[in-house]
Amino acid sequence: MKFSLCSSSDDKDGSDYDKAALYVELWKQTIDVQKHFNDIELRIRGLALTVLTFVLGGASLALRDATVIKVGKIEIQFGALILLLGTLLWLTFYFVDQIWYHRLLIGAVVHGEKLEEAIREFLPAAGLTGQITRSSSYTLRIKIAKKVIWKRDLHSKGKIRIFYWFIATLLLLLALVIQLSFHPAQSGTLGKDHQATVSTTKLR
Repeated sequence: MKFSLCSSSDDKDGSDYDKAALYVELWKQTIDVQKHFNDIELRIRGLALTVLTFVLGGASLALRDATVIKVGKIEIQFGALILLLGTLLWLTFYFVDQIWYHRLLIGAVVHGEKLEEAIREFLPAAGLTGQITRSSSYTLRIKIAKKVIWKRDLHSKGKIRIFYWFIATLLLLLALVIQLSFHPAQSGTLGKDHQATVSTTKLR
């Protein structure tokens, strides 16, 4: 009878160990998925910043040469057009980053937190995913005379929105300033005086 009770206890311990090992293995795979999606998002942002560099470089060259595109009677600064197209491309990266892959990352994180809840029955210290989620939050505060008049918790989604929409707004404002400050006399087209000089030179 004693042998039977001892055997039952050993079987239970073995079953718990196997279950805990299975949960840990599932957790490891979930962490790998999280790392995969996080790496993809970092690459997207790196590529977006590279494209942004080329957009600003192209706009500066177009502005230096005062290149103009005429659509009927409308004259558009080519630099402003480059910035406008760059803004649309920048927001495309935002779509792929947050609306596409970030949702998948959030799903992997939520699944990891559920696995850690189950693992804590066997390993009370488990909780890496949950701790990272809690630590990633940042509280924005506006203070006047050391008194907080406004505060808001900023999570990963909010950080991504600020990153993309702040730069997109700057690009649009810069394009607007370039277009409104444009003067036709400064464009790269030939003026009448210059054309007259060229004609005189040819006659000689």
